[in-house]
Amino acid sequence: MKSVNRWKKHRIAVLSRLLGLYLLLGVWSLTLVGRLVYLQIFKSEEYRLKAEQQYFGYIELSPKRGDILDRHLDELAISVKIDSVYVHPREVLEPLSTARALAPLLEKQEQELYQGLISDRPFVYLARKIPPRQAQQIRRLNLPGVYFQEETGRIYPGRELAAHVLGFTGVDNEGLAGLEYLYNDSIKGRNTRVHLSVDAKRHSYASDARWGQSGGNTLVLNIDRPIQYVAQQVLEEAVRSSQAVSGSVIVMDPHTGEIFAMTSYPFFNPNSYADFGAEIRRNRAILDIYEPGSTFKLVVFSAVLNEGLADPSEFIDCQMETFNLAGRKYREASRGFGLLSFNEVLAKSSNIGTIKLGLRLGEEKLYQYIRLFGFGEKTGIDLPGEQVGLLRPPDQWSKISIGALSIGQEVGVTPLQMLRTLATIANGGYLVTPRVVRRVLTPKGDVFYEPVASRKRIVRLATTLQMKKALSLAVTEGTGVDAQLNGYSSAGKTGTAQKFIDGEYSRTQYVASYVGFAPLDNPVVAAIVVINEPQGEYYGGHLAAPAFKAIVEQSLIHLRVPRDQPLRMEEVPPKTASRELVVSQGVSVKEEQLLLEQLAETVLTLIQEEPANQKPRNTITVDTKPFSMPDFSGLSLREVAQRCTSLGLRLKVSGSGVAIGQNPPAWSKVSKGRVCEVFFSSSSKNASSRVALYSDGFVAARAP
Repeated sequence: MKSVNRWKKHRIAVLSRLLGLYLLLGVWSLTLVGRLVYLQIFKSEEYRLKAEQQYFGYIELSPKRGDILDRHLDELAISVKIDSVYVHPREVLEPLSTARALAPLLEKQEQELYQGLISDRPFVYLARKIPPRQAQQIRRLNLPGVYFQEETGRIYPGRELAAHVLGFTGVDNEGLAGLEYLYNDSIKGRNTRVHLSVDAKRHSYASDARWGQSGGNTLVLNIDRPIQYVAQQVLEEAVRSSQAVSGSVIVMDPHTGEIFAMTSYPFFNPNSYADFGAEIRRNRAILDIYEPGSTFKLVVFSAVLNEGLADPSEFIDCQMETFNLAGRKYREASRGFGLLSFNEVLAKSSNIGTIKLGLRLGEEKLYQYIRLFGFGEKTGIDLPGEQVGLLRPPDQWSKISIGALSIGQEVGVTPLQMLRTLATIANGGYLVTPRVVRRVLTPKGDVFYEPVASRKRIVRLATTLQMKKALSLAVTEGTGVDAQLNGYSSAGKTGTAQKFIDGEYSRTQYVASYVGFAPLDNPVVAAIVVINEPQGEYYGGHLAAPAFKAIVEQSLIHLRVPRDQPLRMEEVPPKTASRELVVSQGVSVKEEQLLLEQLAETVLTLIQEEPANQKPRNTITVDTKPFSMPDFSGLSLREVAQRCTSLGLRLKVSGSGVAIGQNPPAWSKVSKGRVCEVFFSSSSKNASSRVALYSDGFVAARAP
C-alpha cells in the first residue's frame, strides 16, 4: 500500500512538472507567435526599410541643364560633365587620416571633413563639382569609402559676354539671376534617382534608374553674338576713356522688339559670379533709373505733331537767353538761340523751344502721351526685375513740372524704355514689346514655345515721318554730328542730364546718352548708349554718340544691310613721290609705281609674325612718326589694301568679304611698317565664329 501511494505521488509530481513545462512551452510559443505576428504585420514596413538601407542605396543625379544659344545657334551657356566627391561613412576605415589626406586637395578644414566621414548617414557629399585636376589627385589616393559622382556643371564659354542677360546658376544648377532664373523651370530638366544594390562590404553591384531622366529645354535667344561682342567692346572703351562709373548699351530691331545686344559695364564673369558684388551684377539696361534729359524731348515733339498743335514748317522764337516759367528761368545747355525752325529746335536741342511746345500740350495731354509711350510701366521684356521708372500724375505736379518734364527732368526712365520710344518713331508709330528669347526647344529639337511679336499703334505714320526728318537733321547739323555713320543714313537724339542729388541738380555729376536708329528710311537697328557720371567732357553728343556710331556701323555691316550713303575716306595722308611703302612679303617699292587697282583680292599679303626685336628682311627704314589708325569697318578687301599701302602699313588678312574688326583698333596710334590684322566676314555665321570669345584676339573697330 505504501508503494502504491509512493508511486502515485511520484506520478503526480512528474505530471505536475510536465504540465509546468507544457505551460511554459505554450506561453513561449504564444509569445513567439505573437512576436512574429507583431513583426510581420505591424512592424514589417519599418524593418523592410532598415533592410533596404543595409542592402540598397541611392544617388540623385541632376539632369543636363538645357543650353542657351544665340540667334545663330552659337553657344552662350552650356552644361558639361563634372565630378563631385562623396563618401559612404560606414566604409571609411580611418576617418581621421582620410580627412587629413583630403583637406589640402579639397581646400577644406580637416574637422569639417571628419564630421562628414563619421556621419551616421549612408551618403555624404564632401565637395560638389570639383575641377578635373582635383578629381584626378583624389582618385590616386584610392581611399576606402570615397567615391565620385558625375554631375553637370554650367559653363559660359564667352565669359563676360551677355552675362547680365544670361545670369548664372548655383551649385545645384538652380538659376539665380537673368534668364537662368526666369526660365529655370523650363531648362533645368528633371532629377534622376539611381538606386544601388550593395553587398556586405557596401560595394555596389547593380543600379536601377527609378525616375526617368529628362534633360532641360534649350533657349534660343535673339541676341546676336558678334553684335553683343562689339557692343561690349565699345561700351568698355567709352566708359574707361571718360572715367565714368558705369554704362549700358542696347541694340534692338525696332520693328519686332528683338534684342540683338544688351550689356552693362562693369562686366562680370558668370563662371565665378561669387567673386563680383551685386552692384556689378546689375543689368543696368533694365534696372537703372535716370533722368533722360534731352532724349525725352522725342515725346513732346511727337505729341504736338500727332495732335496737330505744331506745323513742321513753322519757326519758334527760342528767345536767345532765358525763358521764365512760374518764376523759374530756363536756359539753353550751351548757348542761346534766336528763331529756329521746328526741326532745328529738336536738332539743336533747344530747351526753351521744347518747353514752349510742351506748354501747347498742357499737363493732361503731356501726361497722356508720356504714358502712351510706355513710361511709368514695365516694357514687358522677358527678363527678371525690370523697373517701371518714376512718373508722377499731374495732380502731383508743381507749376514748373510741365517745363521740367518737357526737357526730361522730374521723370525717371530705364535705358530700355527710352530705346522703345525711339523705336516707335523708327517703325512707323508702333510701341513694341522687347524680347530676348527667340524660342524654346525641347531636348529633341521641337519648338516648345515661341513668343509672338506684340505691338500697338500709338502715333500716326505721318508723325513718325516728320520726326525722322527732324532727327536726321540732329545727326547732320545738330548735336549728334559725331554719330554720323559711314555709308549709312541715320537719325538720333543726344541727351545730357544733370543728376538730381540731395534735393538739387548736381553741377558735377551727369548722365550722357544717345539714342538713334539706321538706316533712315528703312530702319534695321535701333540702339541706345548711356554713360553714367563721366569725368571731364560729359555731353552725350561727344561721349555716347561716337559709341553709337561704332556699334551701329558694325552691326549694319554684320547684318549685311546695303549702304544708302557714299563712303567717306578719312585720314588719308598726302602722297609723296619719293616715299616708299612696305607691301607684300615686305618688299619695298616706290609708291608711284604701285598700281593699287591691280591688287588681287584673293591674296594681298602673306605676313608671318616676326620677333619684335627682328627687322623684316628686304625692307627699308621708314618714318616712325605715329598717326591715327583708320577705321576699316565695312570696307572691302581691296579698299583696305589700298588704305594700308597708302599709309605704309603691312596687312594681315583673316577671312574674306567686308571688314568687321581690326587689330590695332581704329584711332589708336601706330607707325609706318606696323602689321595690321583685319578680320573680314562674308556671312553672319562666319562673323559669329570669329568673335566668339574674348580670348581669340578679335579687336573691334571703335570710335575715339
